[in-house]
Amino acid sequence: MHRLRRARLAALLVGLAMVAAACGGGDDDGETGGGTAQIQPGGTLNYAADQEPTGFNNNTSKDNGTSVANATRNTFPVAFNLTPDFKVEMNKDLLDSAEQTSEDPQTVVYKIKQNAIWSDDTPVSAKDFIYLWENLNGTKKENDVSGTTGYDQIQSVVGSDNGKTVTVVFKTPFRDWKSLFASGNFILPAHFMEKQPGGWNTGLDKNPETFPSAGWFKFQNWTAGESLTLVRNDKYFGPKAHLDSVVFRFLPESTTQPAALQNNEVDLIYPQPQLDQVQQIKALADVTSEINFGPTFEHLTLNFKNEHLGDLKVRQALAKGLNQEELVNRTVKQFSDQAKPLGNRIYLTNQPQYQDHFGEYGKGDVAGATALLEEAGYTKGADGIYAKGGKKLSVRFSTTAGNKLRETQGELFQAQMKEMGVEIKIANVDSTKFFGEWLPQGNFDIANFAWVGSPFAISGSRDIYRTGGGGNYGSYESKKVDDLFAQANSETDETKAAELGNQIDQQLTEDMVTIPLYNKPTFIAWRS
Repeated sequence: MHRLRRARLAALLVGLAMVAAACGGGDDDGETGGGTAQIQPGGTLNYAADQEPTGFNNNTSKDNGTSVANATRNTFPVAFNLTPDFKVEMNKDLLDSAEQTSEDPQTVVYKIKQNAIWSDDTPVSAKDFIYLWENLNGTKKENDVSGTTGYDQIQSVVGSDNGKTVTVVFKTPFRDWKSLFASGNFILPAHFMEKQPGGWNTGLDKNPETFPSAGWFKFQNWTAGESLTLVRNDKYFGPKAHLDSVVFRFLPESTTQPAALQNNEVDLIYPQPQLDQVQQIKALADVTSEINFGPTFEHLTLNFKNEHLGDLKVRQALAKGLNQEELVNRTVKQFSDQAKPLGNRIYLTNQPQYQDHFGEYGKGDVAGATALLEEAGYTKGADGIYAKGGKKLSVRFSTTAGNKLRETQGELFQAQMKEMGVEIKIANVDSTKFFGEWLPQGNFDIANFAWVGSPFAISGSRDIYRTGGGGNYGSYESKKVDDLFAQANSETDETKAAELGNQIDQQLTEDMVTIPLYNKPTFIAWRS
């Protein structure tokens, strides 16, 4: 499971694969876009999900992950879609148009299709857009939100034409307006949400079979720990899905998925790649697989509230002592020679704006790391571990249990840190608790997971690093960074915006907010 960032317009490959399999290019006669193959109607797609949803409101920090998005992507609508080649396209099933009609003040008008309805026959309307904005704009302090970026710059959202026209007026310019009401910030049924016990924060935690849908599928049932079933939404106003149903079968242990594919228990897997797993899948007959590099990066989030990690020199020491090259070589590079260390948090190595700001860090410089610790007042004990004020420099490393690659990653990190005199205690937990509780509650010292990006590199990163941001699990605060994000989000010149994005990352490196590791390869396999 990954956390979603960058205006939450994530590269939801499983969701896209399901949609592609179900819709066959959208032709009514069942042919693909090229007209070369017939899509047979009916049938069930069994998908091996390595993580179980924590709930179903992807707009909250608790549920802001791919396990949730992969399910809700097929039930809740969006104004804009992200295509497999990372273009941003208006959702033509939902909207007749979406365009900026004025620059001063910046105004965007959405025209909702007259026939767009929820599965309970309630029209999709401006009320749904208004509900999302009111709950994501930061004014409701009790709300758990994944991020407020863009929504907090809106002055008003007004409906007209019986709710089928939505007019959005901004207080300050927002260059990435197409990231709003889009993937990751799914449009929710306001009429349903307003009646749910728990409301915004927990109203979508249970009983998904009761949720109205305005997508290709609707939820049928959820058996916790076992499966989640979606069935065709026959009231969908766009091209109907060819599949009868999609079943998410929860297989959290990465070692079990190849066998499930081989034994015809599942048809599609999209796990975080593991070396043995990739090799096993490639050996299977009638199975197609791909390894790709999308906008996903592995990293370590550091908790500033930890008594040791709150010290900049300690954070810098960890980054100096870390050997990125060794970590990459002994993990992801074993199944993709394209894997390489990462030195930026805003842009990835396969993006033209990328600049490496990590420089002296990540080189396994033990001498440099220990010098920083001693400057911070730490002294090495007889056991080889540094301490200060009688307290050992001992911190927890946490990630998702059952992910063998990340467990190996943790052990390598533990060994590297021990060499420089830092004790790392492994404290892994199942993904539901890790993402649903530990991260949003700040119950960690060092957390290892991935962020998933989109074309909106700067605006989508804002809530990870801004003061009080929904994805700012480490409680970092910097007025300089907050101001740079505000400036970049209003900058219409792409070159200047990229310069600002790199300035942000330079400051994040100076403060050593997080430790980037590498662009994360994705692995997907399906039965031919």
